[in-house]
Amino acid sequence: MKTNLILILEDNAERIESFQRVIGKLPSQPQLIIWHDAPSMIREIGKFLPEAMLISLDHDLNPQPDSASDPGTGLEVAEYLAKLKPVCPVVLHSSNFERVWSMRNELTHAGWQVERVGPIGQDWIETSWLKKIRDILLKNK
Repeated sequence: MKTNLILILEDNAERIESFQRVIGKLPSQPQLIIWHDAPSMIREIGKFLPEAMLISLDHDLNPQPDSASDPGTGLEVAEYLAKLKPVCPVVLHSSNFERVWSMRNELTHAGWQVERVGPIGQDWIETSWLKKIRDILLKNK
């Protein structure tokens, strides 16, 4: 298994807080690296991939309050990753059902292990996302 990095694309502050809160419930105590926009993640992810144990991607991204630039989409990150050698599992945590399929197709056709967690309910990060992460990490030990 890789070292303890989980790489996340997410723009929502409440979701980010939930990710940070639940990550301590994993036995490996991973470190989160979070990006709010696709261009930054694409530009910076390369230095983290060798140590990544998991990537979790949202699709629909909104600009941050202090930014006027286009945040891009999770599909852009999936297309970028599809050009690289798979290094860890990817979880798609977007509610955009159509684009999740596009992201999934890009990644699976390139050999990446891809799972989906639908953001359903108020506590989906604490329940379904965390359970999926635990299952993936246990399977890939």
